Amino acid sequence: MSLKIIKFERRLGRVILLAAAVVCLVTAWSFIKWNFANTIAARMNAGSPGAARIADWLTAVAPGDPQTHLTAALVYEKTFDANDMERSLSEYETAAALSPFDYLRWLDVGKARGLNGDDEGSRQAYARAAELAPNYASVEWAYGNSLIRSGDLTGGFSLIAKAAAGNADFSKPAVTTALQIFDGNAGQVREALGDTDTINAALAATFVSGKRFEDALQAWSKLSPDAKADKFHPLGSRLIDQMADGKQFRAAARIAVDLRPNEAERPVVGQVLNGGFEDGVKLRNAPLFEWQIATGDQPQIGLAEGQTHSGRYSLFILFNTFSTAAYRDVSQTIAVEPGAEYELEVFYRSDLKTPSLLKWEVVDAATTQPISGTPYIVPAADWTPLKAKFTVPAVTDGVTIRLTREGCGGPACQMNGKLSFDDISLKRS
Repeated sequence: MSLKIIKFERRLGRVILLAAAVVCLVTAWSFIKWNFANTIAARMNAGSPGAARIADWLTAVAPGDPQTHLTAALVYEKTFDANDMERSLSEYETAAALSPFDYLRWLDVGKARGLNGDDEGSRQAYARAAELAPNYASVEWAYGNSLIRSGDLTGGFSLIAKAAAGNADFSKPAVTTALQIFDGNAGQVREALGDTDTINAALAATFVSGKRFEDALQAWSKLSPDAKADKFHPLGSRLIDQMADGKQFRAAARIAVDLRPNEAERPVVGQVLNGGFEDGVKLRNAPLFEWQIATGDQPQIGLAEGQTHSGRYSLFILFNTFSTAAYRDVSQTIAVEPGAEYELEVFYRSDLKTPSLLKWEVVDAATTQPISGTPYIVPAADWTPLKAKFTVPAVTDGVTIRLTREGCGGPACQMNGKLSFDDISLKRS
């Protein structure tokens, strides 16, 4: 096979080389401009002074880059000027046209059209996003809300129910939306969104925030035992605190039962929890309905083994103080029946020497107003009972029993000796 050599005239060769160099330079310059504009657009603060001028320059430098138009849309959206809102929408639509298979850009267009009053155009944009990303919770949420605003409740709630199932962050706003539309009817909300653990947990959180305590408890009770113990355990703890803040102690106790696997830690309405101290006490961060012992060094508080009224342990308090401030409260909150009559019984031993007076007091857990109290504690070498009968106010379902001290009004209050308690109980008369 023979080779043929094609020869160009010297002038023509130079022209071809020059043209190729120009093309390379133009291409390189275009790439550099596009890359530079894209980098600035991606990092630009849309709310910075002069952002509009920079955005205009970026779209002029790189008109085919969706990022520059997206940045311009964000810039003009933040001015809240009516004319700028139209410009912002135009930039969003340009960005979507330049990247037609990016669902995020269609979500942007849907939002922008909605802000500009074009509800039908907004739904069309969301529908396009749903075609591109049919199983993304953010898309389902946006499209579902758009359908609800148009009056398509069935289709809309179907989508936001899927969004809530896919992303728990959507569950509470989904419930809030449904409650508004269905006038607070929890049954209709469950029918629209599903009677699932996620929806019922969101209902419980929403209801307790709105002080609909019975509805919150009902929603919580619908959760499966595994969901209560695991996924929604933090929610249960918050519900207990919010129920207690709302003076709903029986409801709080019912939720506490669901959260505590150890039966000995489960509160019972009308009973002192761990009154014999056989299950230990927490010196800090004890949950509601367990013994609460104030922090501090004095007096020393702990469990004593051996010298008990019954069982293995008793609560032991050692005083060796001269300061009034050196005193630690011991208390427990108990859920009770409103209007019921109870009797508190406490067994104690004491060789305490002090001018102050100590006793067990029963107070309304909702108002902290005293209801009743035992006689004052006097020295006793043997286990001695203290009793206090009381009637729970009709408007409350919680009481707190606490060891109180009287007669220490000044800075100094001498207290020396040992004080023990055991078998503290509450019985309904």
